[in-house]
Amino acid sequence: MNEHMTFERAGPTCPHCGHEMTHEEMDCEANLFALAHNEERAVIECPVCDQQYWVQGGYKPHYTSAFAEEQLDA
Repeated sequence: MNEHMTFERAGPTCPHCGHEMTHEEMDCEANLFALAHNEERAVIECPVCDQQYWVQGGYKPHYTSAFAEEQLDA
C-alpha cells in the first residue's frame, strides 16, 4: 500500500495534507454519501489544501438484533 494512501477511514482523508473531511464538508457536488453506498470513485478537492485526490467509497452493512423491538431503542 502506498504510504500516502489512507484505508477505510470514516471520512475522505486528503493524502496531501492528512485532513479528514467533516460531514459538512462532504456535502459537495461529488455526493460523497452516495459514493460510499454505491462503492464508486470520484476526484475531489481538499477544502484545506485545495489539492485534488481520488476517493473510493465502501459500504459495510451492520445489523442489531434483539428479542423485542423496544430493546433496539435502548
